[in-house]
Amino acid sequence: MNRQKLALLCGFSLAYGAFVACANKTGQPGFAAADDGGVGSSGQGGTSSSTSAASTTSGGASSTNGSGSGSSASTTGGGGGSSAASSGGGVEEESGAGEDSGSSGGNVEAGPSVDGGDAAAAGEAGRGGDAAAASEAGRGGDAAGAAGDTGASGGAGGDGGSCTVAPGSEIGVFTDPVATTDIAPPNPPGITFKDTDGNLVDAHGGGIIKVCDTYYLHGEYFLSTTTNNDFNGFSMYSSQDLATWKNDGIILPQQPSGQLGPNRKGERPHIIQCPSTGEFVLYAHSADVTYEVDKEVVYATSPTVNGIYSFKGSLLNASGAIAAHSDMSALTDGNDAYVVTESGWVYTLASDCHSWLSAKQYPAVNGTTGGSEAPTVFRAGTTYYWIGSAKTGWQANDDFYSTAPAMTGPWTYQGDVAPAGKLAWMTQSTWVMPITGSGGTVYLYWGDHWQGQNTGDPGQHNYLTTYVFQPLIFTGTLISMPTYQVSWKLDVGAGTWAPN
Repeated sequence: MNRQKLALLCGFSLAYGAFVACANKTGQPGFAAADDGGVGSSGQGGTSSSTSAASTTSGGASSTNGSGSGSSASTTGGGGGSSAASSGGGVEEESGAGEDSGSSGGNVEAGPSVDGGDAAAAGEAGRGGDAAAASEAGRGGDAAGAAGDTGASGGAGGDGGSCTVAPGSEIGVFTDPVATTDIAPPNPPGITFKDTDGNLVDAHGGGIIKVCDTYYLHGEYFLSTTTNNDFNGFSMYSSQDLATWKNDGIILPQQPSGQLGPNRKGERPHIIQCPSTGEFVLYAHSADVTYEVDKEVVYATSPTVNGIYSFKGSLLNASGAIAAHSDMSALTDGNDAYVVTESGWVYTLASDCHSWLSAKQYPAVNGTTGGSEAPTVFRAGTTYYWIGSAKTGWQANDDFYSTAPAMTGPWTYQGDVAPAGKLAWMTQSTWVMPITGSGGTVYLYWGDHWQGQNTGDPGQHNYLTTYVFQPLIFTGTLISMPTYQVSWKLDVGAGTWAPN
């Protein structure tokens, strides 16, 4: 934010993660033919038709990043309609019409999370003995080397088998505490996820990418010992139900010097899998300590989704021009890849995803604000969605959205995502993840509930920032979060949700 803020058969994603590669045992992705489908800002391409609160219509064909997909319907409270059968290895299979997607409201309970430790200190749970690279959130080992529990050379994505998730086999339960706590302001407080070791999940302002049957959440790693929010690394967690998270460590540590070195800001990490190469590319923005000087989009690469990413520097065009912006995100759509930034800018990336070819601004996505941040872009069916936030620092505001028939527009402003005055349920948008299964597609909204935003001094202890995970509701091509779901459950294999 601009702070003043995938057997080698998995598919070729059309979403924000490009080749959906269930990694094989050597950690290299398996590739299959490309398909057309809905794009999700998470690296999963689920498409889904728009649905109303009363009924569900059949959805368009979709492709996901490893679970495969077919025709699906976006679900709302109790509506039924035609939906996709999830296939292993990204091979599209379509279910018979009339399958009930049957999703409705509900909450998901977060598992344990990570205490923010000192990234400058060697990691107790960390990947690295290299003090500058690892942290308490790290995996253990040399930060400059690969390894770890899953291992950079071993890659992520499973045992080389099917990526299909059976309905009912992975149920995420999300329950939001109602009362005020020390680490979660009220109205609503959001979920305090903990990892499987019982530590606070500390990855914020980032994204989720799906590889085979596993979801990889990545974000900003904040220390518990400082309040300046300087860059200390980007962290990653993995899950199969999106509620129980395993700590995969620091994937991009603080650099010895330069753009992501000491006394620098590094924010908004988003990972895609480059459509033409299969390489995983992480984009972020860097800036000086004021957030306003020397700000630009930078990138890093890894052959595996959960490996140590190698920092490459500025994202440039052929003339050497930078992408001079703060808040940003990244996505893929078929063979195309994009970086989107604050205030409506779209950067079309080169085929290797290491540079940009063109840049164009679409002011309509700013709505009535004159400028927006926290860009969150995804596609459902044939409609593209751009969620943004007004520039109010760490304080929440009424996030808004725009729609378009293509990334190139025309974009049309549609208004607030949640009821006016609810401040997007006290969040700032960062990601929308399509969860496509045999019964439909749930579009999961992730918003950051930045620490202390009900106070006069917000954003000072962001390792305590909580997570607001909510299902988006479709009415035709419009989206909303009309009611805050305090407790709900997500059936990953079915692609449906219901109140808990």
